[in-house]
Amino acid sequence: MKTLFFLLLFVNVAFAFYIQAPGLFSGNDVPPLPTLQPERIKPLAAAANCLEWGSFFETDLEQVEAAIARQELKDRVSRQSAGKTPAYWIHIPPLRSKYHAIKKMGELRRLKITAFSHVQDDSKWNNAISMGFFHNIDEAQNMMASLRSKGVRSAVIGARNLEQIKFTVQAPSDDITGRMTELEREFPGSELKTTQCAVSKQELTDTNDK
Repeated sequence: MKTLFFLLLFVNVAFAFYIQAPGLFSGNDVPPLPTLQPERIKPLAAAANCLEWGSFFETDLEQVEAAIARQELKDRVSRQSAGKTPAYWIHIPPLRSKYHAIKKMGELRRLKITAFSHVQDDSKWNNAISMGFFHNIDEAQNMMASLRSKGVRSAVIGARNLEQIKFTVQAPSDDITGRMTELEREFPGSELKTTQCAVSKQELTDTNDK
């Protein structure tokens, strides 16, 4: 009798435990999957054709960006640094004062030379006259020979490390490609080429809508 009593007691206790904690036996204790939040889902990047135009020295930026603005491309073109590189600089070394620099520039104009700029800053180059930066020495030497033939004797070739700048346009339309081609013609020595770049699907949609 005692054995039967304890057996029935055990069955009742087990049954009561099962009723109170069904999750332990039913398999319903699997943790719920996390809820996805749409605002956190980022669109996948897709490969697209981009235009890359360059490269320019940092000293050319004012002139180049003015040309970009004339083509009404300022909002479509992105500027990127391409790292520093040695540049060959043709210049007339710093003159004694601003007055002497202006006088020298007058002499250059009388020689029918107009491609120069007056350096005015707090550096050691203040009151120098810049006549162009070149990527390789052959270009610089050819320019120097041309200046010598016109009567310029005080210009020299120096070396400086300058930041290079390039400009990119993502997924350009035919119209924008045409305007970028015009910019390439305006700046001899620059190069416009097609490259692959990563653009989000949303950016591609926005571009195609324009």
